[in-house]
Amino acid sequence: MSTNNSTPENSIASEQNTDHRITGPHHEPPTVANATTYWRCEACERESIREQDLHREAFHAEDCGVADRC
Repeated sequence: MSTNNSTPENSIASEQNTDHRITGPHHEPPTVANATTYWRCEACERESIREQDLHREAFHAEDCGVADRC
């Protein structure tokens, strides 16, 4: 029995309010040429292979709610 009460990252409970956060790393399928990992802003749906890009306000769309927290 686990004593850890935190919500697993991939559980349904962790998907609440996913529209205003940065998620990743996401892995492209191996069938994609030059497959890589990337991060996504769920609010404005922009993606980057560099996580630090998503922590810059200028990266996000003008009306993005995540940009306000950068």
